[in-house]
Formats: sequence, C-alpha cells, structure tokens
Amino acid sequence: MKRINIYIITLWIAIGVMAQNPNDSLWHLLPYSKKGNAGIGYQEALNMMKDKKPQSIIVAIADAGVDIYHPDLIKNLWKNPLEVEGNKIDDDNNGYIDDVYGWNFIGGTTYDNMELTRQYARLNPIYELKSEAQANNPDEYTTYLKMKKKFLKQKREAKLYFEFFQIINEGVESIEKQYDGNIDKTTIENHKSKGKSEEIAKRMIIRYGKMTKSFDLTTMKKDLVEGYKQYDYIHNYAYNISFDPRTEFVGDDYYNLDERVYGNNQVYYGPDFSSHGTHVAGIVAADGSNNFGAKGICSSCKIMSIRNVPEGDERDKDVANGIRYATDNGAKIVNMSFGKGYSDFPLAVKEAIKYAASKDVLLVHAAGNDGKNNDKSDNFPHDFNDAYPNWIEVGASNWRSGSKALAPFSNYGKTEVDLFSPGVDIYSTTPENQYEAYDGTSMASPVVSGVAGFIWSYYPDLSAAQLKNIILKSSVPLKGRIRIPGSKRKTKAHKLSKTGGLVNLPNALRLAEKTMVKP
Repeated sequence: MKRINIYIITLWIAIGVMAQNPNDSLWHLLPYSKKGNAGIGYQEALNMMKDKKPQSIIVAIADAGVDIYHPDLIKNLWKNPLEVEGNKIDDDNNGYIDDVYGWNFIGGTTYDNMELTRQYARLNPIYELKSEAQANNPDEYTTYLKMKKKFLKQKREAKLYFEFFQIINEGVESIEKQYDGNIDKTTIENHKSKGKSEEIAKRMIIRYGKMTKSFDLTTMKKDLVEGYKQYDYIHNYAYNISFDPRTEFVGDDYYNLDERVYGNNQVYYGPDFSSHGTHVAGIVAADGSNNFGAKGICSSCKIMSIRNVPEGDERDKDVANGIRYATDNGAKIVNMSFGKGYSDFPLAVKEAIKYAASKDVLLVHAAGNDGKNNDKSDNFPHDFNDAYPNWIEVGASNWRSGSKALAPFSNYGKTEVDLFSPGVDIYSTTPENQYEAYDGTSMASPVVSGVAGFIWSYYPDLSAAQLKNIILKSSVPLKGRIRIPGSKRKTKAHKLSKTGGLVNLPNALRLAEKTMVKP
C-alpha cells in the first residue's frame, strides 16, 4: 500500500540510510541470474510463445482506483461490453449502473480509519470500566486490552511524527525566505539558526545531502511534503475514533453484509488517491508496444478496476463485494495489494473467496510490508489455512541475488506466504500520464498476477488450482542463507515461504506445457 512510503521516509530520518537503486529501471522483467539479476525472465517468455496466439484474460485490480485515461493503460482496459457508457441505465441488469470500467465500492471516501481504530472504538464502550462485561467475556476482554495498548501507542506516535514534520516544514520555509530560495551546500552549512525549527531543518538538509551525495533541496522538500501529508492523515484520520466517513460518502448500511449494490462507477479518484492502484495496474498490463514509459507483463490482459481501498484500511464488506463483482463480470484473476492486522467480518471475505473458487478465479494477495512473520501475526485477508486452492500469497524480493535477495520490509512465513516476487524499485504508471518507482509487496503481488495472466492467456484450459501449483512449483529456489526481512539474522529460504523461491515466468511456461500435454 501507499503507506510503505511512510516507513521509507521515517527510515532515512531516523538512521540516515538510503537504498541503492538497480541498474535497469525495468529490472523485474530481466532474466534471473545467480550473479545479480533477479527478474522474472520476460523476454525469454516472449520468445517461447512467439508462435502462439494468446487469449484475452481479465485481471481485476482491487485497489484505490485506476487512472483509466493514462495513455499506457488505455489499450489494455477492460470495458463492459454490455453497458452503454453515460446513459445512466443498468444495461446489463447486473445491478450496477454504468459500470463500464469496473465499480467503486467506497463512493466518495478518500480517508478512512485503520481497522485497529474501528475495533478499538467498537470494544471500548463495551469493556472500559465495565467489570461485569469483562468477567462475562474474558477472551474478548483480553483481546480488547491488547488492542487498547497498541492503539494508544500508535496514536501517540502518529501525533509525535506529525508535529515533527510540522517543525521541519516550518524550518525549511523560514530558511528559504531568508535567502529567497537560493540555497546551496555552503549556505546551509553556514546558516545561523534563529530557532528550533530552523536548526532541525538545517540538520535534516545537511543529512539528506550526505545520504544522496548531492544537494537537491527540491527533491528533499517533495519527500517532506509527502511525509507531512501522510502523517497528517494518520494523526487526524487513521487513529481518530470520532471519524467515520461511511454514512456521508458511501451511504450503505454497512452492517448489512447481504447488500451488494452501493457506491458508484467512478473508478479513478485523482492523483492523490488513485496513484497506488494505477501503479499496480501498470505492472500487470501497461502497454509494452509503444516504446515509452512502463511495460506490463501481460499484454493480453485487460484491467478491470475495483475501487475498494481508501487511504487507510479497507473494509471487509468492500473486499468481499469486490471479489464477487470481479468474479461475476468475467475476471479470471483478482489482484489484492492491501492488508491489515485486524478484521471486522472475516466470514464475509471467506464466503467471497469460496465463491471465487467455485468460479475458478485466482486471487493474488500481498503479504504485507512490516518485516514480520505472518505465521505468527495476522494479515487479513488470507486463505484461511489453505482452505481454498485459488489463493497465492506474495512476499517481496530485491533485484539482488544472494543473502540480500528479499526486500527488508517484506512479510514472510513458511506456511502463510507462498513465494517471493520483485517488489523493490518497481517502475510503473502513475496518474496524469506519469511514471514512478514504488516499493512494496503491493508491487510484488501484481508481478505474480501479470505472470499468472501471461500463462493463462496461452494455456486457458488450466484451472486456477493448476495455475497456482505451476507458479509455485516453477519458482527458482533461493540458495544459501538468506537475510530474514526486518532482521540481521539469516536462515534458509524454505523457512521463509512455502516454496523458498522466486517467481519465474519461463519455468512456469515450461511446466504449463507439460501439464497440458496428455500422456
């Protein structure tokens, strides 16, 4: 999710470490090599399939919305063939009016709470200072106490970071005014601060220059503004129990889980709120034939946009209905680059997964960006202990091979994560005809979705379960001892995911061919 940017900004503020960059902006498409490259082998896959004609595969991007006007995406957008655009009539009688490019289940919502906040707000009036309720429901009361401790800690930290970014921005503005914006390295080093905010800003500018080995105040200010915006959200919305946008901006009966039709058909919500979904969509299916910008993995894939993720934690009702909508409208793959530590209606999501499985739809989900073991901590939604064969859980890998092959932020888990996929410095589409490189398991997941779409387009008779099995079995095993994400310790890769491997497209195609050839 977009929130990974927060951790990156906080990281360089706290310890002054900047990540190196890969040599190729589209490194994730390069072939795998033990000597350095750790991509998926895209060109080899194209060569293997040059004499075959692919079928079109619909991939639903369940996310924050997709820029349907982006020139690198227009060619590969799904368009509802039964719906007449703009006539305000439900032409195909599916309940959704003018759902031409998909559906928006969160209406006008931009910001929403974290699920932790919502659960704390629900349980607090039940158990706080209520001894009888505490005694009658000891297990849930224990859960509440854990939530309370975590909520109050994160709320306090959000306030501190928000105030910290306020001080830095004030200091930078004050310094700039004194020099009419003409600041170079010597100027800032010799600057005599007139207060706390200026001194903190001065130190940050100098540190940033040392980290980047250049003096680029414009880039630093952009990062600071982004950091301020995100902590403004976290402080004022994410951990604000009084904030609830649902009634005003969606208008559904949130607790009616049988309600399927709500929201609107606006699947793109501008650069501030649909950058994540647009980036994810480009990884899967950006136009690779125009020799500019990004290059998607699956040129035969069509992108369906499901907007169900705000700035904040997604809600289970919207997750479930997004899966159902995609399934009912022809999607074969649903990419879900989101996740959270708590769940309000897990059974509703479970039923949606079951429904997708019954229709042979593959679900691909990001494992999360906390550097945690998902075997020991929750990351919703998930496949409920392998209950369904149509779910792939994806961690993030680096462009490096060897001990640093995995992204340091990626979640992992021997039983809960299936495999790893490129998720560091992934270059793709962003709104308003732009392109950027993002980090996250949010990027690793659509790499796998793109691989799945590529394979399925040439081998459409595969079942979702077969396709999952092919992708996992064909992964390239990571050799030696691998650094555990979020730790300095190392271990064998097979202890970090089910396969201990990296997704590989040519290997998967070979296995698909063998699977389809009858003995």
